[in-house]
Amino acid sequence: MRPRSSAWFEMVETYFTDDQWYDNFRVTKGTFAFILSKINLDISHKDKDMRNAVPAKRRLAITLYFLASTAEYKTIANLFGVSAAFVCICVKEVCHAVRKRLPTVVSFPEGENLLQIIRRYEEKWGFPMCAGAIDGTHIPVLAPSQSHIDYVNRKGQHSIVMQAIVDCYYLFRDIVVGWPGSVHDARVLSNSSIFEKANSNKLFQGIPSKLIGDQNIHPLIIGDPAYPLLSWLMKPYPENANTPRIERVFNYRLSRARMTAENTFGRWKGRFIRFTKRVDIEVSCLGSIVAASCILHNICEVQNNAFLPHWELEHVHDEPVMSVNDHNANDAVDIRDCLAQYFILHPY
Repeated sequence: MRPRSSAWFEMVETYFTDDQWYDNFRVTKGTFAFILSKINLDISHKDKDMRNAVPAKRRLAITLYFLASTAEYKTIANLFGVSAAFVCICVKEVCHAVRKRLPTVVSFPEGENLLQIIRRYEEKWGFPMCAGAIDGTHIPVLAPSQSHIDYVNRKGQHSIVMQAIVDCYYLFRDIVVGWPGSVHDARVLSNSSIFEKANSNKLFQGIPSKLIGDQNIHPLIIGDPAYPLLSWLMKPYPENANTPRIERVFNYRLSRARMTAENTFGRWKGRFIRFTKRVDIEVSCLGSIVAASCILHNICEVQNNAFLPHWELEHVHDEPVMSVNDHNANDAVDIRDCLAQYFILHPY
């Protein structure tokens, strides 16, 4: 068997500048060390059968390079002195460890943390009582051997759906990933734990309402027309040439605040560009990898790892939005109308 060389990674460690390191692995050396300290025990292996185990540091580097590039397994294997099969195994193992050791990095805010987010949305975007924005994206995948038709999205490509609620700081606060690409965003939401909590009044416990006009407005999530209008989820009014000004103003204010979702997805995909192309890994394993990448994204944002201008993506939204009809949403309609009137009286 031809011996493999890890010379490239050894050169990286020795000679790469901080900027070169950052552009290749998309985390600072300090953040890399932090992540490694959390998962080191889970990804360290003993030498066996006269073969040296791949060190934990290199395993984490392989995974980050995989996420931060669209390089083929063989290319990554050659750079790090391992086999292509090992790259796949390594990525799964490291991502599992990240989820195991850092599960609370992606969590829905509570208490003062949530109040701070609500204040920030109103201060920066003029949208009161907003606790976050919801959106979805599609991740291209290999066609699974079973039920592959279910994974064909509206663009005719195989994909899985990722739904996320984000905050004003570009952090993921809740994610659902793995539904087949043919599934509508509204169905993904209605089957999520967030939906159940919100509908049973358990999502915003302890957060006081705010009197706006004649309505006591409780915390809200904002979304696009793909989502249902609910007492806790605001969406735009249907818009056409005859849409009244009051409704157009509401749509504008909601759209501005909802840009936090598009920006978060853009920063995540720009940092970890693996998910902009087809991910050649089993669909059954991909959800864990995506979830781990969201944890890593949040760590980078919290630790102020800069998002570089040349990482910016031209197109983040890969699927046309299909609106859903709203039934039995009287309370939600009243809340939206109240906010629309408030926006007319309080220009921003």
